[in-house]
Amino acid sequence: MVVSYVLSEDPVVLREQRKTNLAKADLVDLCYSCFGGDLTLRVDGADFSIVTGGGVQILDFAVEFFTVGQSVAAGKSGRIEFAGMADEIYVTPSGESVTIGSNYTEDVAQVTRQQFVRGGRTFLTEVLTDLVARYPELRSNRGIKQAGAWVGMTV
Repeated sequence: MVVSYVLSEDPVVLREQRKTNLAKADLVDLCYSCFGGDLTLRVDGADFSIVTGGGVQILDFAVEFFTVGQSVAAGKSGRIEFAGMADEIYVTPSGESVTIGSNYTEDVAQVTRQQFVRGGRTFLTEVLTDLVARYPELRSNRGIKQAGAWVGMTV
């Protein structure tokens, strides 16, 4: 599983983010209004990447991926929805495997349940680490601290 991202530097994409008080905004606002970028997601030969010039809300994706991973760990199906987009990724556990599909590509992939859960945890950790380094004011944000606690990270 390859999951990576590039944050946009386009002023149009950054417009809402610049208006947001990153230290005080709640996690939902940060997820929906900030940190637009492009996502690379390749799983078992299938490509679920979305490259739109900054249209993927990266923090939102990271939180959704982690949350769906927790559902998968409990044996439940889940859906990763992309903020502001109609695109969705569907995840269905079956035994120790997880089947991944989407509504925007015909690709289907399979990984172990453990790989999927670990992927969501690792990606959220990487995104939080990167965002806090780029935007130090996030260190005092309660929502960011809460998300960090989900993955055992002290922000």
